[in-house]
Amino acid sequence: MRYETIEVYIENEIATILLNRPERLNSFDLKLGDELYDALRSLSNDSDVRVVVIKGKGKGFCGGGDVKEMYAADDKPHFLRELTKAIHKCVIEIRKMKKPVIAAVNGYAYGAGFSLVLACDLVIAVKDAKFNTAFVNIGLAPGCGTYFITRSMPYQRACELVLTAKTFNAQEAFDMGLVNKVVDDLDAAIDEYASKFKKLPPLAVGMAKMLLNEGMQNDLINHLELESETASLSAGSEDFFEGVKAFVEKRKAVFKGK
Repeated sequence: MRYETIEVYIENEIATILLNRPERLNSFDLKLGDELYDALRSLSNDSDVRVVVIKGKGKGFCGGGDVKEMYAADDKPHFLRELTKAIHKCVIEIRKMKKPVIAAVNGYAYGAGFSLVLACDLVIAVKDAKFNTAFVNIGLAPGCGTYFITRSMPYQRACELVLTAKTFNAQEAFDMGLVNKVVDDLDAAIDEYASKFKKLPPLAVGMAKMLLNEGMQNDLINHLELESETASLSAGSEDFFEGVKAFVEKRKAVFKGK
């Protein structure tokens, strides 16, 4: 599919989604939401892709929802309802995808852009990246992100960020546990992280991601049962046979995703 608001590249089992509305800080409009969702679904089903990277073109990762479109909408409540649903579909697809998704934050990540960052599995940011929940600054209730942020930090710290729409930098985000690594060279860091997943067993990685997500809402007994079922399922894979065989033979395993 040919996209207008994003670009998609696949090279050496690494898929990159480039948000491509730099004149609007890559802000979400309905088209970007629909196209990003379509790309995520396609990559989720692509067996040749081991890891997905989301980046922004220009000086921002994603500036949030397109405020100019909000202003121009005749029926603003309906427009915001549709826009948040478009964003939510992308967030759900990221979390459902049995592949790691890395946010490469090259600049501003505000509002829904910050929420998109929170939905990703790993976050790498340049030193001058800026974050802000942003919604209340324009009189808008948060349309995305409150689910994840209260699971990433203490409630009071989350309240400070969301209720006051405080801007914070990459180092502060790292200190709060929202960013995995702060770097000077974003592309080199992304290549390093993505290359790790190319060597790991994709079935086991996907199942591990699923378990981490289910663990945020399961009770202990049900989650332990799910872990047992998943371990048994993965033990029937060729990758597991290769993994234990390589361990016994004291060599590096070569996983094929089967």
